[in-house]
Amino acid sequence: MKTQKKSYKNNSYKKNSYKKNKTLKKSVNTLKNVNYIPDDLKNITAKISVKALKNNLDYLRKKSGADVMPVLKANAYGHGIIEIARICRKLGVKYIGVATIGEAIQIRNSGDKGRILAWLYDVNSDQVKKAVSKNIDIAIFDDKHIPIISKSLPKNAKKKANIHLFIDTGIDRNGIPYENAINAAKQIISDSKFKLVGVMSHLCCAEKKNDNVTIKQLHLFRKLRDDLSNINIKPELFHIAATNGILNYDVSDFPLVRSGGGFFGLDDNQNKNLIPVLSLSSKIVQLKYISKGAGVGYDRKYIAHHKEYIAIVPIGYADLLPLIPGEKISVTVNGTKRKVLGLESMDQIVIQARKDDKIGDEVYFFGDKSKGLTSPIDFAKPSGTTIYNIITHVGSRVKREYVD
Repeated sequence: MKTQKKSYKNNSYKKNSYKKNKTLKKSVNTLKNVNYIPDDLKNITAKISVKALKNNLDYLRKKSGADVMPVLKANAYGHGIIEIARICRKLGVKYIGVATIGEAIQIRNSGDKGRILAWLYDVNSDQVKKAVSKNIDIAIFDDKHIPIISKSLPKNAKKKANIHLFIDTGIDRNGIPYENAINAAKQIISDSKFKLVGVMSHLCCAEKKNDNVTIKQLHLFRKLRDDLSNINIKPELFHIAATNGILNYDVSDFPLVRSGGGFFGLDDNQNKNLIPVLSLSSKIVQLKYISKGAGVGYDRKYIAHHKEYIAIVPIGYADLLPLIPGEKISVTVNGTKRKVLGLESMDQIVIQARKDDKIGDEVYFFGDKSKGLTSPIDFAKPSGTTIYNIITHVGSRVKREYVD
């Protein structure tokens, strides 16, 4: 009897645990679909121009003489990966590039049917297997991974895995050592689970014209293409140039180029043909006077030298602003430049105000320079970092609007 009673208690516990786990799982799945902050409750706007995206894509295609693979890693450089992927397809983009398999599957799960390439993953996990099952191209960046990946794939799969070999021609980062490239290609074409569709590499110093390292990298990559052709290995795609390579070197003999920053108009050299796609703004929520000697914000980093009129703007370093001393950053309000005063907070900044400013006036941080705004590149300079570091940290309190 005692044994039966104990058994009954255990079964009851298991049933209750099952119910709790089922409820918890349902709750978690529900949370995944919740928009935590509705757009009408967000005080910061990232306005993204589809017209500028099309302009940049057209220019990069013309400049390179090749097809362009927009790189949408890091949530499309903060622009919103799903919506930008959809825009890309409407603009006739065949190939989308991302860094991780997670990003690739994110796009695929949104309903995307086009080609997607990912080049970073954990080879000892099921990531590659999942990607191949969703028809995502994979870059192999270590020749020692080839047998591991092959073993992880189903034996009788109806479709082969589309493979790009990522060759290190001099960036000394991830990539198959150059001297192993030929043998790696032979391994791929001899394996019935693989289809070698591309060979890729990456330039490390292409922001400068006539750079010796870049010239050497291009030479090695072209030599590899010729060496593969001589043994009758002729992949459809060879791609090495990203934005700087497109702008500063002749890469028209390659059928594909990749562009991340340039596609979004974030070129370091601020090429006049590339337009910043995103303009960032918030609004004035308070206007007030402070007296002479008043200290603004934490640690009173700014001291008013006289009675001053200031405005409060609900944006801070939690949203994407670089955390640097005040007065190094300027914003644009009603067509005029204003300094940020004092140390910015997590959620708000203080800026110089004028008598004709009103509650609700737009405060622009960066955008299209031709419209009188600070360019993204120039905005980043005082912080000692890059616009890429800033823009890829767009927080959840920023609303994205996609406009023509």
